[in-house]
Formats: sequence, C-alpha cells, structure tokens
Amino acid sequence: MKKIDTILFDLDGTLIDTNEVIIASFKATFKRHFPDLVLSKEKIGTFIGPTLQQTFGEYTDDINLVNEMIKSYREFYVVIEVGNFEIYPNVKETLIKLDKLGYNLAIVTSKFKEAAWPSFTFYGLENIIKVFIALDHVDKPKPDKEPVLKALAHFPNHKEAIMIGDNQGDILSGQNAGIYSAGVSWSFKGPDHLKEVNPDFMLENIEDIFRVIKEIDEEWFDGLYFLQNYNRWYTFIQNLWRRKCLSIFGYYSRYQRTYPYYPKKTR
Repeated sequence: MKKIDTILFDLDGTLIDTNEVIIASFKATFKRHFPDLVLSKEKIGTFIGPTLQQTFGEYTDDINLVNEMIKSYREFYVVIEVGNFEIYPNVKETLIKLDKLGYNLAIVTSKFKEAAWPSFTFYGLENIIKVFIALDHVDKPKPDKEPVLKALAHFPNHKEAIMIGDNQGDILSGQNAGIYSAGVSWSFKGPDHLKEVNPDFMLENIEDIFRVIKEIDEEWFDGLYFLQNYNRWYTFIQNLWRRKCLSIFGYYSRYQRTYPYYPKKTR
C-alpha cells in the first residue's frame, strides 16, 4: 500500500533543460524594447520561473507594452528553441517506470501550453504524462495553490501528492496546496536558492524520486504501525501508571504506620 501515489512536475528546468533558450529569448526581447538597459545573465536568470507578465511588469506599468514584450518573447522563443533544448539525464526512463508502477503523473507549468508543448512532445512525454496544467488553465499561477489543485482534481481518488520543481514558486505552490514539495539540485538558480523556502526534499537527480517515495512510505507505515498498535501501547502505559500509583500509595501507607500524623487540635 503506497502513501504517495501522485507526482506533479514542473517542466522547464526540471524535466527539460531550456534555460539557455529562455535566457536568449529574454535578451532579445529587452534589446528590442529597452535597448539601453543592460542586464547580466545572472539577473536574467531570476526571470526563470515567474510568468512573463510578472517579469515584464517589473519594468513598465504600461499593460500594452507588457503585452508587446510577451509577443516579442514568444516570437524569439519559437526561433531560438529549435535544436537548443534537451531532456535531463534519465528523465524519460524514470517517468516510464513511475507510470508502470501506477503513479499518477502531471505537469504543472507557468508557461502557456502553446509555448511549453513543443519541447514536451518532442520527447514523447505526452504519451507518459496525460495531465498538463499550463498558465492558460488557471487564474492564479504558481506560487498560488490553484495550479496544483487543478492538477490534483484530475485524480479525485489520490491519497497523497508531491510537487517537484526547480523554482521557489514550484515548492511554494505545493506547500500552499498542502502537499509534499521537492526541489531539484540542478536548478539554474542553485539548490541553496530553493532551500530558502524549505522544501520537504531535495533531489540530486531525477532517479532520487524513488528515495523520496520510499522515505514518505516508510513514514506512513511507521504511523500506521503506531495506530494499529495504539490499544497495546495505551494498555501498557495505563498498567505502568497503575503500578506506579500503587507503589506510591503502598509507600505512603507504610510511612503512615511508622510515622502517624496527628492533626493539631483547634481551639
């Protein structure tokens, strides 16, 4: 009997390495709309994770300009993406194994489906993971709980779930939805950045998910063992307490016989 039976994954930076595509697309977009603005690669790296609206909205209050920048970004992304992304080692093999073991699998991404779908389908992952929650499926993106809950709604009989991702928003979304969370050490921003939001687990590689599942299941079995043996423990503690009380009472009785107490007379 498994405790955890549902695993939610972020896509970019978690299953598929598109970091350089994203960075190049941001550079081209800002060069078109803010040609005098100088952004370091490290600064652009902080744009990975949040939605495009959130990122571009930090540089202008003009909603029309934000929409133009999003349009430009997508234009550049489609061109740059070709041949410049790759699946992380052992991802497909691990997903196939999880699927065969009967785990519910889903993608929860902050990208629009149109932008995320090409790299996802390039490796045939749509044949393994049937549930795909993208930005256009929710009103509130990660770190809000809505994307995670939307994915879980596809598995109404699930027992417990975990959200795995390369950004703080992935971890916080899982936490806000009340499920387990895990960061990936291959995150572009580094594992220390993810640890700032206290994920339940950190994965050193994708296959590390099996270690995490084992730990959660063992935690479940330990709790189940305690519940199944609750009456036995209760009886043991009750008897122990009774013997202790009797022992104290017996000592007190012997003390009274040896040193009787006579209350003072009151006037």
